[in-house]
Amino acid sequence: MIPLTHCKNKKIFVLGLGLSGDSAIRALESGGANVSAWDDNDRVRKNYFGQGKNIINPKEIPVEDFDVLFLSPGIDIKKSPQKKFIEEFRRKKKSIICDIQLFVDEISHRKRNDKIIMLTGTNGKSTTSMMIYHILDKLGKKVQVGGNIGSRGVLDFELSDQDITFIIELSSYQIELSPNIKPDIGILLNISPDHLDRHGDMGKYVNIKFDIFKYQNEDDISIIGLDGEIISSEIKKRNFESNLISYKNNPQDGNKIAELHANGEVSKYDISKYSTSHKITYPSNITACIACMHAMKIEFNSYCKHFNSFNGLPHRNELIHEYKNIQYINDSKATNADATKQALTTYNNIYWILGGVEKYGGISQITQYFSKIKKAYLIGESAESLSTTLFNSKIEYENCVTLRNAINRSTKDAEKSKSKVTILFSPACASFDQYKNFEERGLEFTTIVGEVVKERNEIQQIN
Repeated sequence: MIPLTHCKNKKIFVLGLGLSGDSAIRALESGGANVSAWDDNDRVRKNYFGQGKNIINPKEIPVEDFDVLFLSPGIDIKKSPQKKFIEEFRRKKKSIICDIQLFVDEISHRKRNDKIIMLTGTNGKSTTSMMIYHILDKLGKKVQVGGNIGSRGVLDFELSDQDITFIIELSSYQIELSPNIKPDIGILLNISPDHLDRHGDMGKYVNIKFDIFKYQNEDDISIIGLDGEIISSEIKKRNFESNLISYKNNPQDGNKIAELHANGEVSKYDISKYSTSHKITYPSNITACIACMHAMKIEFNSYCKHFNSFNGLPHRNELIHEYKNIQYINDSKATNADATKQALTTYNNIYWILGGVEKYGGISQITQYFSKIKKAYLIGESAESLSTTLFNSKIEYENCVTLRNAINRSTKDAEKSKSKVTILFSPACASFDQYKNFEERGLEFTTIVGEVVKERNEIQQIN
């Protein structure tokens, strides 16, 4: 935990006591700030009050009493019971920030000589962040990773060493609450429609993502993936003070070549040997990592062997079982159609399990990738809407309602095939209709598949 010395004697209100709010209170108090806090959850609030924390209802205090509002990124202002309190901070032009901004300001205050890599995008953030971490760690660099990934917030980084490389994954919510970030290397992987219920429209969402580059200058590097028309058109509209590196994978060569564009020069790298059948990593993740290493002036030949020791992330394109001619893939982290698109292009003979809380546009934007689908199995609240797109695309489907039904029925169908097939759990939807999060959903898929395979093996032995 980092004592936030730059906040000494400041009066700061922390709204939201989840992971980031909890670490903020500890870091702020350790640095000498005067902290008051609130959470709309009674149980959470009582727990903090029991610890002797200064719990104050925002409706009972004037914003003039505080210098800064710390807002947990998960709070949707439009839906929050404290909407008036938050908007009053805005009207008074007082700072509204999250832990990312606190971390950046502390690093600047201490005049440290660390390197900060910030990475965002609609999909692939966690995998690419961890891949960059894996490579730098294997090369013996002092490196830490955190932010919108796992359970490590940026205020839990360690500053005992000098010259550390910090890799920070950022959601659009965190960027929105970090108005003065300036990464040494900023990476934007891709943009597709997501979180529009919170941000309002696609234009605002795009602008927030590009804000990662807003304060960079000629000493900094901006890395952008040319994935789709949105980013390509946006680059033409914007001026970059920083050094720009763009990258892409060409579908015409099977995405096996990583192509970098920097300073008017094009560099190409053969990455075909780094996607293996037992732990597939999407080519775009590898190419983004290569672009980052290029920005850090690290030679390809010195690190490329480490791609094959990267194990990927749980619930992201994860091979969890092989049974007869079937491989079961857990891609529960695919909470929107664009994420699922990557999986649909990776496998053949797909028995596709999907559904949940439908995102903007559903799956209509990825119908051109349906050619490998043998049959689809729908679960969750969006089954009816998704089935319309499948029907119009002439894809056979059935509504299974629950994940267990979908696994049983897809396994039964897949066993009939004489070819190698994939049962792909890539929901293309959020999980909140039936599960707390995509992790819980992915764990259930893994558990049920294990039970189904065990049961079938036992029947086979009896027969």
